[in-house]
Amino acid sequence: MKACSPELRAHYAQGSTTISRQWRFERTDGEIVTVTTCSRDLLYLGEVYRTKDGINPTAISQQVGAAVTNSEATGTLSEDLATEAEFLSGLWDGCRYTIFEVNYRDLSMGHMVIGSGTLGDLKVGRSAFTAEMRGIAQALQQTNGKVVTKNCTAQFGDDRCKVNLTPITVAGAVTGVTNRRTIADSSRAEPSDYFGAGLFRVTGGPMTGEEMEIDSFSAGVFSLVLPLSRNPEVGMTYEAVPGCRKRLAEDCRSKWVNVLNYRGFPNIPGADRVLGLGGTEGTNL
Repeated sequence: MKACSPELRAHYAQGSTTISRQWRFERTDGEIVTVTTCSRDLLYLGEVYRTKDGINPTAISQQVGAAVTNSEATGTLSEDLATEAEFLSGLWDGCRYTIFEVNYRDLSMGHMVIGSGTLGDLKVGRSAFTAEMRGIAQALQQTNGKVVTKNCTAQFGDDRCKVNLTPITVAGAVTGVTNRRTIADSSRAEPSDYFGAGLFRVTGGPMTGEEMEIDSFSAGVFSLVLPLSRNPEVGMTYEAVPGCRKRLAEDCRSKWVNVLNYRGFPNIPGADRVLGLGGTEGTNL
């Protein structure tokens, strides 16, 4: 049973109610976004919930047990709610949300929480967005434990990898722009693919702080995995962190001399070896 004050429960039991639904989003950068379906702004628990047209949830179904109860919310892009640039820069990825209801004519009755969790898949169009709302039971469907793979499972530069990224991170300024994904710095003299699978971080201009993974690098040209939220400009400053494609010979041994911290299993037998005929015939590699 959901927690609800006796006064609010009695109000629900009436034939006509003055209930409004509130949405509280906590983005990855710590920014709090609050929205209400009431026709006027509400001050509740020290936070102002802004009335906002254009944000609509699908039906929220709930049931007893550990089954995942996902829903979706659609909304209109706007500066006071969410912008395309914020979605593309990842500020809403994994955003925590809480949905609750109050009697907007008597906030002293308290509130009843309808649902909480994190945002999942995000789809952004020219003027609207769709967000998957994952309940807290979603975590029960995630696989936990150690994964046995041929390639390294550590994040480049983390406590398991132990490579210090600070001295190898470089800074520069953009000298040429092809599009939002292809950016050049003619002063870069690093070999091809040195920054492949690395990180490109903007340090100047309106996109300061925006990051994107590097797909490939060659002759001073960065090709990003996804486009930046805005068109980069010549002169824009950046930082670039070299990458690691998590291979034993090419990366851990030759590129970073870090074999002792390799977190993969390069000699694990493949499917042909496991499912083969014991070496009597076939390609039991």
